[in-house]
Amino acid sequence: MKTAMLFFVFWNSSARRTPKGAPRARHGFSLVEVVLALGVTSMSMLGMLSLTIVGITSMREAMEQTVHTQIVQRISSEVQLTPYDSLDTTVVAKTFFFNGEAIEQTSADANTRYKVTLDRQTPSFPTSGAMPDMERSLTSVRIYVTPMVGDTPQPIARISTYVVLVPNSGEL
Repeated sequence: MKTAMLFFVFWNSSARRTPKGAPRARHGFSLVEVVLALGVTSMSMLGMLSLTIVGITSMREAMEQTVHTQIVQRISSEVQLTPYDSLDTTVVAKTFFFNGEAIEQTSADANTRYKVTLDRQTPSFPTSGAMPDMERSLTSVRIYVTPMVGDTPQPIARISTYVVLVPNSGEL
């Protein structure tokens, strides 16, 4: 019991004895230490915040690229399966509307996120002058994906352009 009491007296701050005139030991941090710690913490938090913003932007762009890929794949498949002679009337003349999940819609409405238009062109290659029948054997279809917003869709950003080369699989 004496040892426990001695231990308590030894660690009790009011029971400590200091020589007269000697300053008491102060516990805690100085103002300089606190300011430095806050500076280091704020700089590291600023770095983490900026990395979070970059990560969110990259994720949004990746999602948009994925939707564009799905739209182009769907349109490209439809173009490849269409008979060569009826490309202009069945596919190229149409305007397609898609929502944010690359699901086709019949018309533009509040959920419309993308408007897709097509344009048919004859491709030109360095040796195409030597091949006069190039127009009957190969065509180029450009797919324009325009981001839209709202009930009355308005273009809000840049138009993404993709090119699909379509061979004439039928008669030449």
